[in-house]
Amino acid sequence: MQETYCQIVLVGHTSHKLILSIDKEISHKLIFITESEPLPGTLEAKKVLGALLKYYKERKIEVADIKFDFHIQTKPVAELVHLIYQQKLLNYDNITVNISGGLRYMDIWFYLASSITNSKIIHGNFIYEKNEEVGIYSNVEIPSIPFQPLTDKQFEFLGLFFDDYEDYTQFFKSNVTFNENSLLNHRKTYKSLEDLKTAMEKVRNETISRGVINGFIQKLSSISALNIFPNPIDRKEKSIEINYFGIAYFLFSLFQKNYVPI
Repeated sequence: MQETYCQIVLVGHTSHKLILSIDKEISHKLIFITESEPLPGTLEAKKVLGALLKYYKERKIEVADIKFDFHIQTKPVAELVHLIYQQKLLNYDNITVNISGGLRYMDIWFYLASSITNSKIIHGNFIYEKNEEVGIYSNVEIPSIPFQPLTDKQFEFLGLFFDDYEDYTQFFKSNVTFNENSLLNHRKTYKSLEDLKTAMEKVRNETISRGVINGFIQKLSSISALNIFPNPIDRKEKSIEINYFGIAYFLFSLFQKNYVPI
């Protein structure tokens, strides 16, 4: 079976630079990422996006463009993890994330998502003349950071923040963006430890102590997977919600536990 390659590309302000880098890789599909809300440089990126789509369509390469919420801290990490696994389920065996055109903070979010999913992430090693890219030596693969996977119990705990689902692929429906997926955007928030304890007991069908719940919260907070706020009513109980890092961790574990390559 022939391997299939998908390249996810952060769109910057220069199409020529990106084309140099993109064309160094095998690509059957290109997904271009731009920002959903106006940010410095958004107008230039939109112009470059149009040029890239036209150029690669004329070359008969499948293209798509998706907008990420870069104005929301850490959300692009979860968005990219989600997108990577969508492409895996569409039978793209090899996913490459290209950050040659991204701004620094965009690159950081993409680097973290690539590390969580253990995906190849590259940046062009360009040839310059008077601060202008005139060629490219190669793409440099950036070493990723190893992330500690969730334990089975931590995965079960994070699952309490999502509605029930019958099949894991419901989280990765094709042609449905992160923001359009109801499972990802109608997440549960617990207003107290007692509410969270009750939800866990329902899943396990056994009595669980508040100490066990506190243990999960402490461990998952240490890896930045949860947001915890004092209850505004009594300032004692805690309001707990999963954050975008937590979603990224959960999607990684969900995919690894269920995906079987064809």
